[in-house]
Amino acid sequence: MPQATDFHGSNNGSSRTSRDLERLVQLLINGDRVGARDLVREYLDTRGSHDATDALRDLAWPACGTIDALARRDQISTATEQTATVLLAQLVQRIECGLTKHPARCREVMIATGPRATEQLAGEILAGIAEADGFDVHFIGAGIESDEVFATLSARRPAYFVSFAAAGPDAPRLRRLITMVRTQDPVPGLRFGVGGGVFNRAAGLGDEIGADFEAPCPFSMLETLQGLEESPTARKTPLQRRPKAA
Repeated sequence: MPQATDFHGSNNGSSRTSRDLERLVQLLINGDRVGARDLVREYLDTRGSHDATDALRDLAWPACGTIDALARRDQISTATEQTATVLLAQLVQRIECGLTKHPARCREVMIATGPRATEQLAGEILAGIAEADGFDVHFIGAGIESDEVFATLSARRPAYFVSFAAAGPDAPRLRRLITMVRTQDPVPGLRFGVGGGVFNRAAGLGDEIGADFEAPCPFSMLETLQGLEESPTARKTPLQRRPKAA
């Protein structure tokens, strides 16, 4: 099973978890809804050693990246990619219901993604864990032009805007958006974060477009947001980065 190193960090779980991941990817590709649900249920029921966060981090997230890599390399058809991603999205929604809910932070994160189904699912995983951590999440998905995003930012006034798992064509739009916000300052203190997708594949792109912080996966992105909340000072320069997993 190929590694999706351009999409997510390596899976650092046990050999049992690695076997579960490989089985899950195969079930997703086969469109085996019952088998995939049963595997996740068994994983969560294993002597209480795994929780919903573990399932997202060690199964759903790397499975999403592997499906994305297989599709980009034309190793699976578009129909198979769609089948696997839709099924995985359903599993993610089920798993997210089991996440431990933390007190409200009263701070909003707006999240945008790339247009591929796997990219939007990556954004959904980030949205789910950020929401459980107490952030208010406004998930706008993909394909919205800079002017419209600017208007939405101005109206909602979030604390953070995160472009996660973006595609190549999204970078120029995000650069325009950041320039507009920096020039007109409709939301004082707004910080821009990037990660996953094209930002994992093109080193230095986040710096180039003027992002404030960067993280390679949803879980390190959440840790970065938590850190910023603990020390809410002015915009950080140079770009805050979390190292990719080896």
